[in-house]
Order: sequence, then structure tokens, then C-alpha cells
Amino acid sequence: MITKNMNNKKNLIWVAVVLIIIILLALYFFVFQKNKEFVVRDKNSFTSQEDYLNYLEEYKMAQGKDVYGGKTPEETLDLFVEALKAGNIDLASKYFILSKQEETAKNLEVIKDRDNFEKFLPILNYRTETHFYDYDNSYEFEFFDNKNISVFNLFFSNNEESKLWKIESL
Repeated sequence: MITKNMNNKKNLIWVAVVLIIIILLALYFFVFQKNKEFVVRDKNSFTSQEDYLNYLEEYKMAQGKDVYGGKTPEETLDLFVEALKAGNIDLASKYFILSKQEETAKNLEVIKDRDNFEKFLPILNYRTETHFYDYDNSYEFEFFDNKNISVFNLFFSNNEESKLWKIESL
């Protein structure tokens, strides 16, 4: 009788240990892996073809998790402008494709530091020409100054994974 109770206790302990391990693994995956931030890499950083293919898969997964952008290029542009007006460069840079976000944040910080937002933001209200390019499903806004001179263009592409429009270049 005593050995039967001891065997039941041992079995119960093993079940508890296994459950704890399963719970810890699930927590690790959902807390750490799910929220792991994607890091853009330089093309010279790949050590092998397998490394590159793994990176492409990670990039695709990161695109699917991307929640920054609009359902139309106009909506993405409006969100970008709102973030700039609020002075939130980090948010504004998230409306760019993943591979350009870090570079864009640095460039926007330079514009902000030089007090050029006062010159930059009004130009975004003068958007007068738009072009859709069917061959690659991209969109372009051409911005003009108050003298109707083309100042710069913003190019947009559709993130196929998240179905949101992202800015490709400034």
C-alpha cells in the first residue's frame, strides 16, 4: 500500500514537472519569440545561402506583423504627416518599408534638428500629382512648392503580407 502511494506521488511529480516545462516553453515562445523585433541586415552580413534564405523568411514574417500603414497610399501619407506634425519621428519612420525605417528615422531627425519641419510640412499639403504604376503595384505622389515647382516625390508600395501601403523612399 505504501509503495502504491509512493508510485502515485512520483507519477504526479513527473506530470507536474512536464507541465511546468511545457508552460515555460509556451511562455518563451509567446513572450520572447513572438515580440522579437526584426533587425534589417546589410547584404554583406550573410554567411551562407541558408543564412540569407532564413533572413528572407524572417523578413516576410516581420512584414506580416507590420501594423503601420494605411489601406491606401493616401491613408499612409496622412498617417505619416500626422506623426510628423506631432514630432513623433519614431512613428513617422514606421510608415516606411522595414528596410528603410532606421535610415528614415535618422534623416527625419536631421530635418527636425535643423528646424526644417516648418518648410517640409507645408509642402506635403501641396500634393497635386499622383501616379499608379500597374506593373509593380506602386504609387507615387509628386509634391510641388507654392511656385508649382516639383520638390520631391514619395513612392509607395503595397506590403503583400500585411496588405498595408508603405512608403518606399523620400
